[in-house]
Amino acid sequence: MLRYIGKRFVIMLATLWLIASLTFVLMHSIPGDPFTSEKKFPKATLENLKKEYNLDKPIPVQYLLYLKNLATFDLGISIKTPTRTVNEMIEDGFPNSAQLGVQALAIAVSAGILMGMVAAIYQSRMPDYIMMVLAVIGISVPNFVLGPLFQKYLGLEWEIFPIAGWGDFEQSVMPSIALAFLPLALVTRLMRSSMLDVLGQDYIRTARAKGLPPFRVLSRHSLRNAIIPVVTIIGPLSIGILTGSFVIEKIFSIPGIGKYFVESVTNRDYSVIMGVTIFYAGLLIFMNFLVDLAYGLIDPRIKLGSKEAR
Repeated sequence: MLRYIGKRFVIMLATLWLIASLTFVLMHSIPGDPFTSEKKFPKATLENLKKEYNLDKPIPVQYLLYLKNLATFDLGISIKTPTRTVNEMIEDGFPNSAQLGVQALAIAVSAGILMGMVAAIYQSRMPDYIMMVLAVIGISVPNFVLGPLFQKYLGLEWEIFPIAGWGDFEQSVMPSIALAFLPLALVTRLMRSSMLDVLGQDYIRTARAKGLPPFRVLSRHSLRNAIIPVVTIIGPLSIGILTGSFVIEKIFSIPGIGKYFVESVTNRDYSVIMGVTIFYAGLLIFMNFLVDLAYGLIDPRIKLGSKEAR
């Protein structure tokens, strides 16, 4: 186990370095600089600004300074908001984005597993059709369409939830559901397919032939094996929810990290773009690592680091 964790740690660092390098190259491949869109600066002022952010140095030197700062977890100072560091922006915005993402992920996984099980148990019957229709809607309708629809009907017309803002639990319900719709649909379809496969296995027929209660067959023999494919996608799914929240945060006026990222792209704020990208990349890599560790807990047949597992 320790050898496996050590090997994965090295791979994670190498992956993060590669992402950081690609992000740096892409940012500096864009014509111009962060000050291009600003009003005309005097030449001396422009030179001082570039010197302040090390943009006057050769690209290789900038790259080495960039890696040195990353190694000390220093993501730099925002070019458009020089009074704030990227670390401070992430510290301020990420807790709100994380709360929204955790709520959406909880809704997507729990409801998706339940709906997938129901669809598989009642295959080719009305509950199955209803679940699959909802899944198709979730996949087809983007969250930036669902968000305004929820605001119109649940907020303005029926006055069930506040249409925007952040702070109270009621204000987080609509954005969480809107953000959860797509991953919920994916989990439902995946869980249904996996459950149908498991229910057709010989050991399930044997359990039923022994007279075990249907609930026990589902909970102890079917669910544990059927849920493994769902666990596989929780890592990428969680990051997809967090990054997908950028639009939802804008629609519902949520003070999350998405606000800073969208503004940084518009303003070509190199420090914020690269800092947020690296932050989310590291989070995705770490989540995938946790998912790999969870395999062994869910299915004892999977031995991490063994030749059989590879």
